[in-house]
Amino acid sequence: MLNKKVNLIKFKIFVVTLAGLLLYYILYPSSNYLTQSDAERVIFILSWLGIIELIYIIKTWRKLTGRYLTLYNIFMVFFFLFNFGESILWAFGIHVDQELGTTNLYYYLPVPTGNDIIQTQLIVLISGLMIHFGAILLKKQAATDDTYTLSGLVSKISDKQKMLFKFSILISPIVILSEFYYLFVNYLNAQTYGYTALYYNDEIVGTNVVIQILTRLFLPVLIGMLIGSGYSKKIVRFVYILFGINVVLSLLVGDRGGWFYSLCILIVCHHFYYKKIHLKHIVLFTILGTVLTYVSVAVVAVRNKGVSIDKVVNAINGLDANPIISSIFNMGGTMKVTTVLTMNGWDIFPYGNTFLYGLLIAPPTKDVIDWLDLNYKSVGGWFSQEYLGISNGAGFSIVAEMLINFGPILLPFFMIAFGLFIYWITDIEYKNPNTETLKIIFCIITTAVVVNISRNVFNYIAGEIIYTTIQFFVYFIVFRTFFARKINSKNKVQSVYSYEHSAISTQKFSSSEY
Repeated sequence: MLNKKVNLIKFKIFVVTLAGLLLYYILYPSSNYLTQSDAERVIFILSWLGIIELIYIIKTWRKLTGRYLTLYNIFMVFFFLFNFGESILWAFGIHVDQELGTTNLYYYLPVPTGNDIIQTQLIVLISGLMIHFGAILLKKQAATDDTYTLSGLVSKISDKQKMLFKFSILISPIVILSEFYYLFVNYLNAQTYGYTALYYNDEIVGTNVVIQILTRLFLPVLIGMLIGSGYSKKIVRFVYILFGINVVLSLLVGDRGGWFYSLCILIVCHHFYYKKIHLKHIVLFTILGTVLTYVSVAVVAVRNKGVSIDKVVNAINGLDANPIISSIFNMGGTMKVTTVLTMNGWDIFPYGNTFLYGLLIAPPTKDVIDWLDLNYKSVGGWFSQEYLGISNGAGFSIVAEMLINFGPILLPFFMIAFGLFIYWITDIEYKNPNTETLKIIFCIITTAVVVNISRNVFNYIAGEIIYTTIQFFVYFIVFRTFFARKINSKNKVQSVYSYEHSAISTQKFSSSEY
């Protein structure tokens, strides 16, 4: 019965995907012949279609998993916010100065026409649709209609959870100290030189590279302690306080978004393995999110002058625009990169396929490129510094990278493959935390890294997977191997002692008979 239900849902998704694909291939070339007034109407319609598509994705995933709050839905929400954020607000008639279509792109390029924006919207919409189709292809429902009581399972701590907890506790001091030391040094540099200088001023002396690599393990260690302890109340309190301090320090440095991905991951884990999040919690999170949005917008306004509490308060009081609206527009600015490619031609990158090179040179360092004698540059750096000729980073996205590699015709089919990958790293809804502990940890850590691909390049994400997921599991395997040997050695000693004790007892018994 369940298989029939799942197959019916998948068939409906297939029909919608096929219809969307046909519509895309019809509208994409024909959009060049629209008048400006017609183009404006189509942009408005497509903006609403994007909202409908996101709701459709979330609801169909809910039908397959029984849950709204999942790693997959978190990923897709960020995907739309970064690649379609401006269009979402346009649907409600909300516009701001300097939005897409009103000013030159990156100072030097022409103002995009309505036709350019339509083609960009179509590329994003078909990308989201094909990612979802790829993700549901192998998705299975649980064996029964009842969803796992994951919080009940995780509290029945298994040997795998115990080992994960011991490992996380063992490395936590050095990881936590590295994270806070890194933030403290960045705070001092940001106060002196400004936030932007942390990334574009070579004269700044930052923290040791080893410390920077260890900071990647901060979230994995927190997740390891939570799941490994079965969400013990003491550990939950300790982890959440620690993460709260981390958020405050990150905001003082000037980071407005990196910690937010981690917060969303922690919320999903809390919902799955500790306490379900109900309507009252959603209201609370909405209020908290609004406050953090105001703070983050204020931080952005002052971070190049040095962040302090007084400056942030003054910046909040001086805000002219709604910070929630401005935040969505800022996130949606990633769409500009894709628009540049639709305007100027998608096949502009002179160094070959970015995905193949991304796997080859991850982590992306100049030394590795030089050692391999590769005539190659990261597509993100090349696009910003050489193609656009700007000093700061323009950002990039998985949509733009698919487009620059495969063009608008083949892009949808490669997005299916990407959707399969997203399914693989977010598929934790029915995994048992007692028996599939490591698979769950792998999915959570990797999703926390890959969610950045909505606004970054592939070779950076590949490098971060090495620094984060692989680093964590390499250390864990070493620990588990050593721990297993220690237990085996202890068992052997106990066996020998038991054998000798038994032999002595037998000898005494025999002597007593005489």
